[in-house]
Amino acid sequence: MRVLHLNTDPSGGSYEYAALLSIALAERGIDSRVLCKNASAKGARFFLNRLIRRASVSLSREPWHGTRRLLLPPGPEELVDVDVIHLHTVADWFDVPGWLESLPISTGVVISLHDMWHVTGGCFLYRGCDLYSDICAPCPILKTPLNRLLAKDEQRRKLRAYRSRQVRFVANSQWLANLAQQSPIVRVCGGARVITPGIDMTFFGPQDMAECRAAHSIPPDAFVIAVGAASLTDTNKNIPWLLKQLSQLPNLKGVTVVLAGEGSVPVPDGFDVRLVGNLADRRERARFFGVADVFVSASLMETYGLTLVEAMACGTPVVAFRVGGIPEAAPE
Repeated sequence: MRVLHLNTDPSGGSYEYAALLSIALAERGIDSRVLCKNASAKGARFFLNRLIRRASVSLSREPWHGTRRLLLPPGPEELVDVDVIHLHTVADWFDVPGWLESLPISTGVVISLHDMWHVTGGCFLYRGCDLYSDICAPCPILKTPLNRLLAKDEQRRKLRAYRSRQVRFVANSQWLANLAQQSPIVRVCGGARVITPGIDMTFFGPQDMAECRAAHSIPPDAFVIAVGAASLTDTNKNIPWLLKQLSQLPNLKGVTVVLAGEGSVPVPDGFDVRLVGNLADRRERARFFGVADVFVSASLMETYGLTLVEAMACGTPVVAFRVGGIPEAAPE
């Protein structure tokens, strides 16, 4: 059997999930690989697709993505002898419903849910809106008058394509599976099963704190708080708010915050914050957790919380809001 996993970017939680699942399948004798969008590809399609993205932003109050994309999906050469297509986070890549309907009927399709996009009219995060359980209208994050039309049309488009392909859904937490099964898209496809993310224990395990701190030039007697996200500017990760709260601790002497992720955020005056950039390498992430006395997440919503599991595997205590699937990743 040959399995092809698709994920837009070669980083982040959904990529980690896809990569580890692919490795596990390969270890069991299945030909499995992960394919990501060609980040270097430019041209008319690239720039027109960017205009579509910007239009989506102007039409919505929160992150929202339609299905109509102009970037090219995997070509025929990538699909030779592929038995199963496994979609992960692909909302910002190609026209998923249109592409699925073009595949040979003999090709199986599995979708791993890392957010709400595949089962709704275009939103990613669950904010208490249950309209997706019917017709996704009127959409609370789209502006009038498109809030009564656009999400409804997008959800119907997914429903038609996913039903025709008899898609099988997998969720990364029971919390997300329960939400997904309220969607007509998932119900018509037979429900959602749960495969919780794993981690590679050859990388994530107890670290030598002294060595990790020396590598980052952090004093051995400092109290270190680790904070991180794929993108520091992701509003859902809530990092500027967290830094502001931490800066108001009564005694900041000897407190250091080590911040991992792409981008930059405002840092309160007089606060020792070390930016270490994006840590795509697992060994680097393990050392990052190894410097800390505690890892803190202020995410407003997570469907699971793989970073929390990685931190705990390294022996680092974690603090997070009890939201979404986090209690499954970091139970009391």
